[in-house]
Amino acid sequence: MLNRRNFLKGAAVAGGLMVLPSWSIGKTPGPNSKLRVAVVGVGGRGSAVISAFRNSPHVEFAAFCDVDDTMAAKTYKEFPTVPRFRDFRVMLDKMDSDIDGVCVCTPDHSHYPISAWAISKGKHVFCEKPLTRTIWEAHELKRLAAKAGVYTQMGNQVHTNDAWRTIREWFESGIMGEVEDIYAWTDRSWGFDSMPPETSKPATLDYNLWLNVAHPRPFSGKVVPFNWRGLRDFGTGSAGDMGCHFLDNPYSGLGLGAPYKIVSDALPAKDFSWPKAASIDMFFKNKFGKDGIVKLHWYDGLRRPKEIKRVDPAFLKDPKNKNCIFIVGTKHTMTFAYTGSGVKLTERDAQIELMKAGKIPPKTIKRNRFPFNPQADWASAIVEGRMPESNFDYAAPFTEIVLLSMISCIHPGVELEYDPKTMSFPNFKEADKYVRSLYSYRPEFLPSAANV
Repeated sequence: MLNRRNFLKGAAVAGGLMVLPSWSIGKTPGPNSKLRVAVVGVGGRGSAVISAFRNSPHVEFAAFCDVDDTMAAKTYKEFPTVPRFRDFRVMLDKMDSDIDGVCVCTPDHSHYPISAWAISKGKHVFCEKPLTRTIWEAHELKRLAAKAGVYTQMGNQVHTNDAWRTIREWFESGIMGEVEDIYAWTDRSWGFDSMPPETSKPATLDYNLWLNVAHPRPFSGKVVPFNWRGLRDFGTGSAGDMGCHFLDNPYSGLGLGAPYKIVSDALPAKDFSWPKAASIDMFFKNKFGKDGIVKLHWYDGLRRPKEIKRVDPAFLKDPKNKNCIFIVGTKHTMTFAYTGSGVKLTERDAQIELMKAGKIPPKTIKRNRFPFNPQADWASAIVEGRMPESNFDYAAPFTEIVLLSMISCIHPGVELEYDPKTMSFPNFKEADKYVRSLYSYRPEFLPSAANV
């Protein structure tokens, strides 16, 4: 079993470089090389994450934490001997020497405080997508993780799959031509027309702990445990929910970086809720783009494009096609599952001809050993002494993309120019305030070293 203090000492950052423990370099871990993981939020999404960890030979569960005993009941029954807590702060204090890594599977608004607290304790962190609720939080977690020298991973399963690698291989080979447009749409529709009504709170839920850094408000069963995604104080809307799945492939495959301009057409946003439907256009300066520009078009709330080059109009009208993504090149149009698999051209005959001519590019980019399982990738990477693929250095600027789209929804029709170096909108300063949280955090839920 890992000695936590020795491991963290070995993983400390010296002169900006991570010094890895000698046992993890070029060696096969022994049978007792286990990563002791604490999971925060073991009901709902957390139960699926726990199941995914079962595919990793390097994990044993050190502790579970959940604010609702009913939501966590199935996991608790399955693992009766694992210590359980309601308050993540108490868990990290009492179990400090027994925990190597923390997995955060909670609502978006608590990703930053829990991850920051774990990092301040020297723990490696796996955090579900989106990385954070605000752009500032994402970059702050990136900074904290780099300073602490811990191994990190955001839970966007798509990044461990093939699609983004295939996209890059196909566009670099030239068979696709230049990128004209990217289209993505989801049927998800997170938002409220009116403030959710107050309802009675389940006796098994500690609502104060669920609120975390957010300010107290009446409990509503219309919000907890699932529909919090539609409220701006807790969630990140439809793009925050699904954008980390859909957009990872073009973002990674084409190396999009940050957009220089965003404009949206959305239903009116409330001061408490995200709009229930939006169309968002983002513009990127990119080497693969036609005339050096890539245009990305996002739709949610049952919206979708009226036409896409080389796509059957009947496909776009079919209500069954609820979650789709296409990349339009000057020569061909490709599509794939939003989960990151099954890349193909929309014109089947064209793909057959390319195959016959031997022009389908070979797989030159290394594939992940754990497709669709970032949890196993994170655990194995730590034991092997390598940084996981979707670490916070990657996840922070990628999360920025989906959060920018939600900021645009607050100001529909306004062409927002964005400067990623300053995290600001030079042409529309009113939008700058949305880069950070509009409410002050409750300090008792932040580590003492938090820079807020």
